[in-house]
Amino acid sequence: MMVVSDLMREIPVLYPDDLITKARKHLREDSFREIFVRNRDGSLAGSVDLSDVILVNETKSNLEIQTFLREAPSVQSGDSIEDALVQIRNAQTDSVAVCSHAGELIGAVQLAALFPVIMSRQHPEGLVDDYMTRQVVTCHPDDPLHAVYSKITESGYDALPVEEENRILGMISRKDLITHGHIRRSIEAKHRTPVEYVMVTPAIITFRNDTIGDAAQAMMQYDVSRLPVIEPDGQIAGIVSRQDILNALELPGVVHAQKSEEYETS
Repeated sequence: MMVVSDLMREIPVLYPDDLITKARKHLREDSFREIFVRNRDGSLAGSVDLSDVILVNETKSNLEIQTFLREAPSVQSGDSIEDALVQIRNAQTDSVAVCSHAGELIGAVQLAALFPVIMSRQHPEGLVDDYMTRQVVTCHPDDPLHAVYSKITESGYDALPVEEENRILGMISRKDLITHGHIRRSIEAKHRTPVEYVMVTPAIITFRNDTIGDAAQAMMQYDVSRLPVIEPDGQIAGIVSRQDILNALELPGVVHAQKSEEYETS
């Protein structure tokens, strides 16, 4: 049976008294939205979140990581995939710290890696309409890349729909923006390059009456973290994410819950 250590990734060595710019550098260049920090004895100190540190300006560059530390979810290396997903679901994070039986921080595992495994074991029931988030943070095709990157960073979401008059044109993800050097340079220089030049089209979409299991399969097939939910007339009705699908799964110690009444902040 697969356990957490089978999907674990190495993480950079960061300590609470390191400068926040060191954490910011790693978060800018990697797909992690949070980065885990260890004490000098190797134990887990906590995590810092992308939205907290990425916009730290030069006048605050001498601040230490401990200024931004949050409590971090964690599992042991031999724990089950389901145990890791419970921690991610409860903490509303995209990853969980992995510690040895002796309590040493040894790595991290991301929801993106866990998701295909759990979906091979479960077939969640219910409709997309039962679990989708109904208010959606979007961007527009003429928004400059640096503004879109800031919106992704501040919102806490991995990807945003690109829309015009509430009709989907494409999707743009943080991964799209950080994996290409010329795009990163455009963002850092705050060029006026509009997002329509780099957005992914056509967007992979779903509908209210699609099953949540089919939505999960589409996410895995196309390697995306969020699907816009589209009305028959083309209007955007909501969005469903990997995190939303966790609410449809049977996980240990988790009450099965629908998310249709929860809202994102625009």
